Amino acid sequence: MVKFSHLADCHLGAFGRNPTLREYNLRAFEEVIEKSIKEEVDFIIIAGDLFHNPHPDMDIVDRAVKSLVKARKKDIRIYSVYGSHDFNIAKASLVDVLESADLFKKVVRYLNESQSLEHVEDRSGVKITGLSGRKSRKDTSYYKELNFIEPDGDAIFVFHTPVAEMKPVDIHEKETVPLSSIPDGYKYYAGGHIHRNLREEKDGSPIIYPGVTFGSSYTDLENDLDRGFYIVDDWEPKYVPIDVCEIRRVNIDADGLLPSELEEELLDLSNGEIHEEVVLVKVSGVLREGVPEDIDFMRVRRNIEEAGAETVFLNRRNLEGKDVERLKIKEKDDAEIEDTILDEYGFNDLVNKKFAKDLLNVLKVEQGDGETNTDYDDRIWQEAWNLIDNLDEYEDVEEEESDVREKAVEEVEKKDGVGEKKGQKGQFSLSDFGGD
Repeated sequence: MVKFSHLADCHLGAFGRNPTLREYNLRAFEEVIEKSIKEEVDFIIIAGDLFHNPHPDMDIVDRAVKSLVKARKKDIRIYSVYGSHDFNIAKASLVDVLESADLFKKVVRYLNESQSLEHVEDRSGVKITGLSGRKSRKDTSYYKELNFIEPDGDAIFVFHTPVAEMKPVDIHEKETVPLSSIPDGYKYYAGGHIHRNLREEKDGSPIIYPGVTFGSSYTDLENDLDRGFYIVDDWEPKYVPIDVCEIRRVNIDADGLLPSELEEELLDLSNGEIHEEVVLVKVSGVLREGVPEDIDFMRVRRNIEEAGAETVFLNRRNLEGKDVERLKIKEKDDAEIEDTILDEYGFNDLVNKKFAKDLLNVLKVEQGDGETNTDYDDRIWQEAWNLIDNLDEYEDVEEEESDVREKAVEEVEKKDGVGEKKGQKGQFSLSDFGGD
């Protein structure tokens, strides 16, 4: 008989600019630990992204540590893997510090000589191992390179990677792992990373994503997701919901409305009964005339808060004016997309296009393996400043190209007997050669 909790994607420290939501996020984690203690679980598995970044604020750390200490004092062991938000290639993350303090144990143990994983054995006799998550889904290569050996006895595999067959269609992940690449022979597969409560089976064993304990973004909150964790008792998983606040979601279709009409509809939201709720308002559509900036969203937010809402978020990313100019990008190549944006938005009038592209290339350089954050920052800054210091060279090249164009025009005008640029049919101007 064994009993354990499985949670993931707590993202403690998320909503840094909204203290109300940040507090609810912390409370959700604290409630998970309290319920695990009350249920007298043998151990807790955290399948990645305990924190929203590798080095969270100390007030977040203080609250998290107090909860973890409560569990440890009840002799509840805690096991974890890195999530994509926990990991920092350049230096130790807080997860490493907490392991050093014996608050929990990371279960990722590589055996280099056999290219396989070592198992950590819990006092209950259950063996646990797993693989951490990495940003840009670099962790997917682990499943191709490692030699997975089936465990002897009851065992749990912990991971923080999207499984292709379980990924919802509305979640965009370029890199996934097929279910067939997940190692065989485990009694339970404890997943993390996908912010949904999902369950599948692999050879009769449950493979589960518990989803978020609260959420890490407004998108998470806008979606009416399950929020909670699993308690697995004698290998039978049971979902335990966590509900720390009321969330009121409002969707408004602005198609065909005037800005004044939309503003009035938004202000009407404050006339209803609002009881200390988190209010999320999503506005989308195309206005009949005018632009979104014609609407006093600050007044709308203030009215809803004064009516009793704890916090208000207005999502108007998909609200557009009638005559908004859309940038149509058909090219698939990244370089072509950058060219289109620079051309369509006229950045060339402000800065040399080649300079802009070269600077973009510098800023896109990724941090190298083993390179510290400080060294990486210094390298990027140095390369960027080198370009800025040599900006005159770009302007000189532009002037030379302009001179060549002007000479070409003069030659054409001489041949055709054109003495001046009149813009009439059959005559040439600098615009025909890409000039002003």
